[in-house]
Amino acid sequence: MSDEPPEIRVFSRNIVTPAGLMAGEIVSRDGVIHAVSPRESAGDRSSDWEHDFLIPGLVDIHTDNLEKHFQPRPGALWDPVGAAIAHDAQCAGAGITTVFDSLSLHGRKDGLDRKDALGPMIAGMDAAATEGLLRAEHLLHLRCEVTNPELLELLDPQLNNPRLRLLSLMDHTPGQRQTMNLERFRERLVAGGKEAVEIDESLAQRTAWRDQSAAPRNRSTVVAVARKYAIPLASHDDATIEHVDEAHDNGAIIAEFPVSIEAAVRAREVGMKIFMGGPNFVRGSSHSGNLSARECATAGLLDGITSDYIPLSMLRSAFMLAEPPYNWPIQDAIATVARTPALACGLTDRGEIAIGQRADFLRIRRSSEGWPTPREVWREGRRVA
Repeated sequence: MSDEPPEIRVFSRNIVTPAGLMAGEIVSRDGVIHAVSPRESAGDRSSDWEHDFLIPGLVDIHTDNLEKHFQPRPGALWDPVGAAIAHDAQCAGAGITTVFDSLSLHGRKDGLDRKDALGPMIAGMDAAATEGLLRAEHLLHLRCEVTNPELLELLDPQLNNPRLRLLSLMDHTPGQRQTMNLERFRERLVAGGKEAVEIDESLAQRTAWRDQSAAPRNRSTVVAVARKYAIPLASHDDATIEHVDEAHDNGAIIAEFPVSIEAAVRAREVGMKIFMGGPNFVRGSSHSGNLSARECATAGLLDGITSDYIPLSMLRSAFMLAEPPYNWPIQDAIATVARTPALACGLTDRGEIAIGQRADFLRIRRSSEGWPTPREVWREGRRVA
């Protein structure tokens, strides 16, 4: 961002601080929070947000949303800069001020060849950022399919991209992890409109990748890259204690979407942060029939929430956690979508309403049906939505 942001003074009766709710005023200068002061009413120079909530900007470390805008219909590709702008606007409108665009280095999805799409999507986002067209800050999360024989040639060109801040290890071989139940996997693909021939071809390709024994070499290389470049590492869709132990030995600090309660329990035991998808939490179940995010919350095994494929699901999940039957303290609920994901990825300058933190904050109003709605979104002391 170019010009110096103005001084901002905002009053709310519901500021969510690390210590809990308070009525007061926050002051930001030069894009940083300079004061968080208890007060009972707005001063002459404060914007009065009354009873609307004031919370930190959200940090989303896993979203597939960019792909939807790059290919809005099967076979219909959109301009990559236009896709970046549209994706960004949807994220910012959902209160997400830091976005990890999570791009998969394998296969096809809904007809999109991810190998061919990877370069244009990253270049489009880079160009939009350079032109100052983005509202949120966009970082890069590369999802490394270890069975893909072409993985390393896709990963290598991105290693010097300054936006690369997260790597994750994945294995989508049929019959493992997320797709342990092959019959359920087939049923889901059929329900999504896939033809039997297309399903069989996809399963055969994924199985062939593993049969080529690329996985051990790719996994060890990604682990080495993460260590060399000091990039946080996540493990995706762990199903067993052995999966978690392998990930922990590899240096993974995040357990993304564990698919069984046993895997989640083990992840907590070894000190990994457990992240689940917001759509899973809001719907009450995983779309693939695996572990429910609500079950994780009930068992005390939920640390963070990502948008996965619905940006607005993060806010809804966080506020649901502060209500029955969970009744989490509001500051702990909001931390799942702000401070925890920020710290997990080494971002110590954002994620909470506190002096010295970036002035990324939101004005949230609750609807009569409970939906928290962003009314104002501020990033580094500027209003962006």
